[in-house]
Amino acid sequence: MTHEKVFTLKNRREVKVIFEATYHPTIQKLKTEYEILIREPGEKSFRTPIGISHPKYWKLQTVTKEQGRELILLYSGISRKQVQIAENEFNQLMLVPA
Repeated sequence: MTHEKVFTLKNRREVKVIFEATYHPTIQKLKTEYEILIREPGEKSFRTPIGISHPKYWKLQTVTKEQGRELILLYSGISRKQVQIAENEFNQLMLVPA
C-alpha cells in the first residue's frame, strides 16, 4: 500500500512524502519506508532533493542509509513533525495503532 502527502512550504516549494508498506514473510511483519520528493515553483514534476548536480550528492553516496535520510530531510525543507503527520495518516489507512 502507498500513501502520498504533499506539503506546501512558505517559499512555495512543494514537498511530497510517499509512504509504502511491504510485507516480509520471513519476519511476518510490515516494513514501512518513505521517500521525499520536491517540486520548486515553476517545475512540472517532483524530483529528489539531492540530485547529481547538488553539492552534497557525493556525500550522500558515502554515508549510511539513516544518515542519508537525515540529509534528504534537511535539504527538502520539511520537519520531522511533518513527516510524522504523514506517517500517522498512513498508519490510519493501514489500521495500525500509532
